[in-house]
Amino acid sequence: MDVLTDDHEREQVVRQWWHEYWKPITLGIVIALAGLVGFRQWQSYQLHSSQEQAYTLYQEQAKLAMPNATLDSANKFIEEHKDVYGALLALDVASVHAVKGNYEDAVKNVNFAKENGGELIAPLAGIAQAKIQTQLGKYDDALKTVDGIKDESYAIECSELKGDILSAKGDTEGAHNAYKKAIDLSVEKKVAINSLLQMKFDNVIKAGEKPAYITARENIATQTK
Repeated sequence: MDVLTDDHEREQVVRQWWHEYWKPITLGIVIALAGLVGFRQWQSYQLHSSQEQAYTLYQEQAKLAMPNATLDSANKFIEEHKDVYGALLALDVASVHAVKGNYEDAVKNVNFAKENGGELIAPLAGIAQAKIQTQLGKYDDALKTVDGIKDESYAIECSELKGDILSAKGDTEGAHNAYKKAIDLSVEKKVAINSLLQMKFDNVIKAGEKPAYITARENIATQTK
């Protein structure tokens, strides 16, 4: 239950009480004060509950990183958390399935994340979906998925991923342009250009262009001034 829902239900209870017991005004004041204390206690409970869920999520993610990890515990957590926590873990489980070639299970987990993670998780779920589509050779679908991610916070990742898709499709020119855009965005946003992106761009670099590793070095120097 979220705070808004809690407020609404409290309001309905107070209205009903006031309708039935409107005469004892003093008692009404006492109950109003008690409601305020209860609301603060509810906020405290929500914070504590979120911390516990976040820590449990961290533990489950750590388990997945271990050799020969099983998915039983993670799947149980996901079943019990149809929220942002379950969505985040579902994406991790999807990655595990994709690495093993279990694409059907990977897609199921990505869909769960999209349905239960809200706007916060939607871009991550879209990126994961596009990667799976690429691995399945569904390049056009993957490109549409990437183009559907409008959150500017993921613009660099989406441009790089678009380059990967076009490279896998055999479109070297398109891949070059996408990688170049990712690099330009990194410079514009003053974000370090990751080494893998540098390698990808330099692999499709055109004659006379500045290598990505030089751009990356200059970008770091600019940020440290």
